[in-house]
Amino acid sequence: MNRKWVDNEVYFGPDRRKGGLGKRWGDRRSYDDAGEPPPLGAVMRRLRVQLNGALSGDDRRRVYELARFAASEAERQHLTACADHLRTVLEAVRTGDFTSADNAVVQAQAVFNGPR
Repeated sequence: MNRKWVDNEVYFGPDRRKGGLGKRWGDRRSYDDAGEPPPLGAVMRRLRVQLNGALSGDDRRRVYELARFAASEAERQHLTACADHLRTVLEAVRTGDFTSADNAVVQAQAVFNGPR
């Protein structure tokens, strides 16, 4: 199922908006709408785009959280070499070295995509 993902300051996850009036006070969801996480390749592409525009402290925090999510998702998929490169991204973002962070994301993408 192809789902739309939302990435803003307060929420990162599947788009749960639906038409209609919404829930009334006291109503609860009757289904689990957590869904599957986004594909790791898409998260790493998004991470590279975010790295190029990280100017403010909030931008850096969002890039760090996205890199942390990507590293944990790579670990979950048992891609340890990819996760190691993404943890290097975390260190580089923490020190403010965005050039080496971008290089580490490229290396992680190369490991993820494998030899062609």
